[in-house]
Order: sequence, then C-alpha cells, then structure tokens
Amino acid sequence: MWKDLYKKIHEKAYNYTVIREKPSVWIEKNIILPEGVSKIKGKFSFDVSPYTREVVDLLYSGDGSRYIAIMKCAQIGFTQGVVVPGMAYKIAEDPAPMLFMAADKGMAMKSIEERLDPIIYASGLSDLLKPSVQRRRGQRTGDTSASKEYAGGRLSVVGTSNPNELRQISVETIFADDWDSAPRSDTKEGSTRKLMEGRQTSYSSTAKTFFISTPTVHGASNIEEVYLLGDQKKWHWECPDCKEYIPLEWHIKNEDGSFSGIVYKLDEKQKLIKESVKYKCQCCGYLIDEKQKYKLNKKGKWIATAEPVNELYTSYQINAIAIPPGFTSWIDLVQEFLDACPPGKPIRQDLLKTFMNVRLGQTWKEEGEVIEVMELMNNRRNYFPGTIPDNTIEDDENGKICLITLSADLNGIMDNKVEDVRLDWEIVAHTSKGQTYSIDQGSIGTFKRNREMSAKDRMNEHNREKYTAAHGKENSIWNELTELITKDYLCESGELKKIDISVIDTGFATKTVMKYITKMSETGHLVYGVKGKSEAEFRQIAKDTPMISRSRESQLLYLVEGNQTKDLLSYNMKLIDSDMELSADGMMYFPASIDGKYSLKDYFKHFEAETRKEVMKNGEIVGYSWQKVSDSSINHFLDVKVYAISAREIFIDIMKKADKTFPNLTWDQYMTLFN
Repeated sequence: MWKDLYKKIHEKAYNYTVIREKPSVWIEKNIILPEGVSKIKGKFSFDVSPYTREVVDLLYSGDGSRYIAIMKCAQIGFTQGVVVPGMAYKIAEDPAPMLFMAADKGMAMKSIEERLDPIIYASGLSDLLKPSVQRRRGQRTGDTSASKEYAGGRLSVVGTSNPNELRQISVETIFADDWDSAPRSDTKEGSTRKLMEGRQTSYSSTAKTFFISTPTVHGASNIEEVYLLGDQKKWHWECPDCKEYIPLEWHIKNEDGSFSGIVYKLDEKQKLIKESVKYKCQCCGYLIDEKQKYKLNKKGKWIATAEPVNELYTSYQINAIAIPPGFTSWIDLVQEFLDACPPGKPIRQDLLKTFMNVRLGQTWKEEGEVIEVMELMNNRRNYFPGTIPDNTIEDDENGKICLITLSADLNGIMDNKVEDVRLDWEIVAHTSKGQTYSIDQGSIGTFKRNREMSAKDRMNEHNREKYTAAHGKENSIWNELTELITKDYLCESGELKKIDISVIDTGFATKTVMKYITKMSETGHLVYGVKGKSEAEFRQIAKDTPMISRSRESQLLYLVEGNQTKDLLSYNMKLIDSDMELSADGMMYFPASIDGKYSLKDYFKHFEAETRKEVMKNGEIVGYSWQKVSDSSINHFLDVKVYAISAREIFIDIMKKADKTFPNLTWDQYMTLFN
C-alpha cells in the first residue's frame, strides 16, 4: 500500500523511522470542542473521560489489534472521546478511506453534522476537506453530511440497518456506532460483520474496525458477540485506602454475605437516604465518595479479565459508575435501580432490563430462571391444612382476609371407551397487605401419567377405579369439587367462612368443564373457567399486557397471561420469611405438612417444573415464555397457583361489571379497604 511504501522510502532515503504522535496526544493538541457539541467546551482533554485514551490510541496501525469492541453504558463519552476526534485525527494525520455507521443513515448524517463538522471547523481543519461541489442530477460531492472527501481518502456514512449500502465501498477504518442495531440475520451476501470485513481487504495490514454499542439481550447482542472474542478489559480504580486496583461492579456478594460495589441505605418509608450512597471497595471495605470519582478516573486503568478467543480482537466493558462528574450521579443510578426493583414488590422486568443495558452496559439474560423451592418451605406456619389461619394472619401483622379462592387444574385421558381424569386443587386466603396463606390442597381422581406405558395399556388397567368427568356418577370428580366449593371452612378463631370465587382450568375436556361451571353459576356460586393463552404465545420483552381478559367465547371464561403471572409467582417464591422482619407484599405462606399435604414431592416440587426461556425470531430474541424443564416434569400445582393469582383479578373484574356502584379499583386498591 502507498502508506507502507511512503514509510519505507523515507526510512531508506533519510535513514530514520517516521514517528507519528499517538492519536490521543495529537487530539489534545489540536482538537477544539465548540459550544453546543460538548458540555465542556474548549481544548479537548482526556481528563474528562480518561478511559477513552487507550481506545483512541488503537487507531495507530502498529499496535496489533484489528477489531476493537466497546460494550458500554449510555452517555459515557465514547462517541465524543473516540469516534469523532478519531475521524478528525485520521483526516489530518493518517488519511485513508473511512466508514462511519450508525443505526440508520439519517442518524449517522445527523451525528456528522452536529458533532464532527463543528469540531473540524473549530479546530481549523476545514481546509483539509474538498469543498462541496454540485454535480449532475442534484448530487453533491466533497464536504457533505453523507461523505467527506480529503487528500488520501473519503469518509462514507451508512446505516447499520441497511447492510447492502456496504457494497462497492473500500475502506481502511470503520467506526460502527450503535452496533447492536445491525441485523443479526444474514443478508443475501452474508452477515453484516462479514460484509464489513470484505470492504477492508485492500487494507489488510492496517485495517481497523471499532464496534461500539450498549448491549441488548444475552445471546442476541452484536456487541456482546465481538466483546467475548477479545480480552474483555474492565475499567479499574485504585482504592484510596488499600491501593488495590478494583473493577467497577454494581453489586458484589462477599463470602460473609455482605455486599460491595454501590451500597446505600433506605429510611423507614423505604426511601433512599441520598448521603448513604457510596462505593464500597471489594478488597478492604473502604467507602469511596462520589466526589473522589474525578481523581480515581484519572488514575484508572484497563485490565484484561480473559484470554482472547481471537488475537485480533481487543475488547472493553464499562458501566455508568465511571461516568464523569456533572453527568449522571450515583444517586440517580440507585434511584433508577430502586424504580426497577422496589423493596418488597415485584421486579419491573422492563425497567430492570433497561437499567442493565443502558446503565451497567451488560446484556439482559432471559433464559434459565427456575423457581427454587427448598428455602420456600421455611414459609410453612403452625396451622393445620383445612383451617383458615385468621389468628395466624393477625399475629403476623399481615392485615385481614379480604378474599378466599379455590383454583383447580384438570388433566387426564378421555375417549369413547374410557375416562380417567384427575383434578388438582388449592384453596388460598388473600390478605389485605398482599400476602397469601394456603388453606388446603389435594387431588380428586386417579389419573397418573405413566410414560412407559402405552395409551392402550393405560386404558385397560383394572387394578384401580377410574374417575370420570361425566355428571351424575358416583365417581365423578365434580361431586367432590362441589363439596369443596360449597362447604363452610372453620377459622382458627371459630368463625366459619366460605370460598368467595372458584376458577377451573378449561384446557382439558373444555365442554364438560364449562357445563359444570354454568350449572354452578346458576346456583349462585362464583365459578369461572380459566384458560391460558396458546403455548405459541410468549411475552414480548418490555411489553406490559393485562394479566387476565374476558374471553369472547363465554362470559364465564377468562384468558390468563401465564408468562406474566409466572413472573410474579417466581418473584413471590423468592420471598423467604427469615430474610425480613416484616412480610413483604406477595409473600406466600403454607400450613404444616400433615398427612402428605404440602410435601416436597407432591406439592412444592411442582414449582420447579418450569423455566423461563428465550423466544427467537429471525435470529433475534423477541421475548420469553415459561416452559417445562423436561417432558416428565409435573407442574399441576404450579398451574393451580397461577390460577389462584388470576382469580383475585377476575374477582375484581366481576365486581366492577356486576355492580356499577362498585369502585373502579385495582387489586392493590381493593386490599386497602380492609386495612
């Protein structure tokens, strides 16, 4: 190439080596930040964002790195500290064809107009650009927002959303900003990254590609993919006390159970005590004040945390803890985290995902969450199954009982010759402070799936009595269910209570179940059918959907958004009584295990039967769904508990529709009426 030839000629003719200043040195000497481009105007200084200095120096072709991946939080200064001054440096000191990519071409052009152009003119570099010239058919060349022509090369601007724009472009240096916006699925000519590599073939010895982006979802993030190929450098501070270099992490759990990283305290109203926000050194426990951030950043350094998979890749990861003073504060970060994870309340998955991506510069992992139940068994209380624990609830300071529900899940075998069915059920008391107390659970029927036995053999078994779904027969499951729905239940206080609302799964033997529901409704009982949405349905990332909705098929049938409900249930399962002085909203309590009820094998293990898994579409993760861990997993009481949660929402909906004077309340608001 001409640059290599130029270097060799000068070395031979004048017996010296051409020495060029490091890009960071040149940038600090020559680049001026005008008003409107940066919060800090005037002469460029890497003291504001010292973590960008090492990265921009990789523009120098002799360092050995070809691909540079920066997985970062938002608004931390890599566009302003690497991309824009880096392009100016290349134009002035090391000219060669360049490519700038953003989410779409319009955004890329806007970035050139609002950031690069003002810096070029303020820094006195405009004479290096060829003037804008009007060509035929309205086209302009030279200095335009879509391209910059200069001696030795041209800066081209394209959008990552349209990889086909890369055709017929030959470049040495590529700045791929917002890299996660590039399509992951292959184009007709191959993946976007392969297309980019093909554009650098003529500059194989000096080519550089900078991938810069906040990440998105684990397994579908472009920036994560290239980051993991490199040495995975993290930004480290020198602790003012122990002098150890520590990586900046949000939360680190120590061996003694305490936490390091960002720490804070809440007052009695669960509000953030602002002055308590510190960074706790994971080595010595020293509390770092945010006022020390500027000095710590100046002395900070990048330290590799892994061996690179590919020696051509260098990679970096940084979070918002290091954002320069005067921008996003630690207090702001903690408050955003608390908004996503409010104490004692369900996690806002959409807000937490945003926090992980935008503030921590980490991917969001949807897959693999399984409900753990061993510790949950500690939430068993000293009351008997079949007894309503009103005194226990009062002793626990959890308010009053505001609703009692029965939920049931039906499954089995039905054909013209034989019926063999089983109905799993649970009765739950819902308190006015948001907790639930299980009253009783059990199974009606005999159906027990044996996967080693053929369907024919199962139906021909004569060693056990078959239960039927047909009405009017002694062994009909409905006779026992009716008794459960209509009977009086004894409270610890001696009072008698009835079930307020019952819901039954209609996914199996739908017509038979709806006949029973209709019959019970005609006798004045609140009995409704529930049906989960199709298994093909999934919950879209960051999209809120109603937990329940009335079916168009029948006024007695509701559709349940199972994925959302299981998210809530998963959160509730993690609330352990021993962890807190007061019961949290959503905490679940259970009676003592007596006569096989509420045992690990026949009850609690059902809650471990499903895991949350990612849903892929066109090579991208678009949502998630809860699915069985294996085909043999038994999840009946998991479904029963899901229907118990949905029953309270159905109850509110029914009350609003039945009585126009009934307040238009949410479930949370309804509970407060009993306090």
